[in-house]
Amino acid sequence: MESSTILVVEDNDRLRRFMASSLRKAGYEALEAGSAEQAHARLKDSCLDLVLLDLRLGTSDGMGVLRTIRRQDEDLPVMIVSSMDDQDTKLGGFDVGCDDYITKPFYIEELLGRVRRLLKRARPRSGRAIVERLTSGPFEFDIASMSVAKDGRPLQMRRKLFDLLLFFARHPDQVLSNEALYDRAWDSRGEISDNSIYVHIRQLRALIEEDPSSPRYIRTVRNAGYVYSVGDPGPSAASLSAEDSRT
Repeated sequence: MESSTILVVEDNDRLRRFMASSLRKAGYEALEAGSAEQAHARLKDSCLDLVLLDLRLGTSDGMGVLRTIRRQDEDLPVMIVSSMDDQDTKLGGFDVGCDDYITKPFYIEELLGRVRRLLKRARPRSGRAIVERLTSGPFEFDIASMSVAKDGRPLQMRRKLFDLLLFFARHPDQVLSNEALYDRAWDSRGEISDNSIYVHIRQLRALIEEDPSSPRYIRTVRNAGYVYSVGDPGPSAASLSAEDSRT
């Protein structure tokens, strides 16, 4: 059976090497990254089964690495390994999308036990690496820097709108309900409601549509949600957009 590949993202060289060595002794393939930049490179070039992620990476924030992962891969297990043990930071990590959180210092046996549990629960991997850029029709996403351009022209938008548009772009021609948008495009459900979705969709259309009152890219599906498409709307556009004048 092929061994699982685990990425250790930790800027403390001694601790990173110890964690990687312990994982290899336990039968895993371990890759190392000492900075957020190295982590992004590893994510781009490698097909991973688990990420162990420190939050303090020199001048960078490990939470940004986690957001990059979750914008593209909802299933890759991520365990935060951090000396930050306050409740707000832990809850923030789970809101962004980590699967487990262990604080330093830790016993290596406990870490390995949590690794085994996460890998056992994980869905089968698709073999897809994390990319830094994504193109969808006229939209070009730079995922690491959270920037997007349309036909080469940069669009200025808040992170929530970027996450929402990227989620749509990763699920083209699919009807996405409000519930799906709640669960997959927001860090936390505590701050959103059906009205929040309505407001964000309206703001996003104002940024990306030539005519927001008659949207081409994000259309409403009556009593179901929204659908994103970069192709020709086709003859069914009227039924899809029947409520666009209201939403």
